[in-house]
Amino acid sequence: MAPRLESEARVADLNKAILYVLRNEDRTMSGKVTTDRGGKTRFGIAQKYHPELDPSFYTCTNLAALGEAQQIYKTAYCAPLFIAGITSQPIGNKVLDVGVNCGVGIAAEMAQTAAKNLGAVVTVDEKMGADSVVAVNKVDQNKLMGQMIVLSQIHYRQVAIRDHASIDELADWLTRAGKPGI
Repeated sequence: MAPRLESEARVADLNKAILYVLRNEDRTMSGKVTTDRGGKTRFGIAQKYHPELDPSFYTCTNLAALGEAQQIYKTAYCAPLFIAGITSQPIGNKVLDVGVNCGVGIAAEMAQTAAKNLGAVVTVDEKMGADSVVAVNKVDQNKLMGQMIVLSQIHYRQVAIRDHASIDELADWLTRAGKPGI
C-alpha cells in the first residue's frame, strides 16, 4: 500500500456509502420487489422516482438489479450531493441515506442547515456544492451528525402528519433517522 501524501484529503468512499443505504433499504440484500408509496421498489429504487427505468429492473436477476441500483445511486444521488467531497464517512453515509429516502434537495438542505446551526457560513438553498461541502467538512462532525439526526426526525414527523402515515411507517422512519451513519 502506497503511503498517503499530506495533500491527499480523506474523503467518503462512495461504495461504502451506497452499501450503508442498501442495507437500510434491503437489510438482507434479497432484491425482493416491494410496493410502497413509491410504487414498485427494489434495492431502494422506486418506480415513482425513477420512471426512466426499464420494467425489467423489477424482474431481472438480483445481481443485475443490484448493479443497476448502485449505478443509479452514484449518478442520481452521490453526484448531486457531492458525497465524494465529504471527509467523514458517517456523514457521507447519512447525507446519502437522507437523499435516497427523502430526496436530494432535502438532504442538501438538512446538511446545510446542520452546518449553519453549528456556525458555518453557508447558504441553505437545497443545492449541495463546493461551498456546502466545505461548510459540512469544517464543523464538528459528531455535532453535525446529531443535527442531521434531529432534522431527519423532524422531517419524518412532518411527512407523517402531511401524508397521514401509519404509526408503523413513522416508527420505521424514525428508526432510520436515528441511525448515526455507521
